[in-house]
Amino acid sequence: MATPLIVGIGAITAAVAARQVMRNGALFGKKAAQELAKGGFKAKMDRSEAIEILGLKDTVAGRLKLREAHRSIMLANHPDRGGSPYIASKINEARDLIEKLDKKV
Repeated sequence: MATPLIVGIGAITAAVAARQVMRNGALFGKKAAQELAKGGFKAKMDRSEAIEILGLKDTVAGRLKLREAHRSIMLANHPDRGGSPYIASKINEARDLIEKLDKKV
């Protein structure tokens, strides 16, 4: 009877302690903790964000893997398979942006 109570109190204590560590930046430093908590996408996607979304490297060889990277990420995040429509749109936007910028060069 007492064991579930002790486990519950321990879990709550661990969660509160982890929250304080993240807020104070004791583990990563104050600036790193703020950046980690910031999250989200930029208002207007740029090339570096698009490359990061698709998990590519900004090299010629990395750009050649664009279709393969896009396909594998979309298979994991497609809305028909339970993924988020917003995330899928960002993945497509990243691919389109990189293709558009590569055609200009």
